[in-house]
Amino acid sequence: MAEPKIVFERPESLLPVPTHYCPGCPHGIVHRLVCECMDEMGLAGDAVGIAPVGCSVLAYNYFSCDMIEAAHGRAPAVATAVKRVEPKNLVFSYQGDGDLASIGMAETVHAATRGEDISVIFINNAIYGMTGGQMAPTSLPNQVTQTSPLRA
Repeated sequence: MAEPKIVFERPESLLPVPTHYCPGCPHGIVHRLVCECMDEMGLAGDAVGIAPVGCSVLAYNYFSCDMIEAAHGRAPAVATAVKRVEPKNLVFSYQGDGDLASIGMAETVHAATRGEDISVIFINNAIYGMTGGQMAPTSLPNQVTQTSPLRA
């Protein structure tokens, strides 16, 4: 009998720990995809991630690379600083919709306008997940949330 073929393995740069995310949340899938990319590019040892507030704040528990916490909405500014100090490193921010699309929108737009050589990973749950599921800037029209239960 032939040995079973392994079709999936945990990426090396994804730490082998359970996540704190809610069932159905896409964070775990995105963590795996980011780590697969870092592994395929051979950049895990030269990567720096920036995690701000909200559900993204604990990303340093899951990525096996250097991580920095940033103030609310300021991840692109911190990523810009890191990239300018370490230009050869892969520098990415990992932000949710509350952090990026609300308080951090200006930081993101300015970094993009300047053409900063950073990656911004945007997790859009269409709600503020960590604080109970309130309406967010990315909530869809007529979406039911904790703060808009009668919208449907």
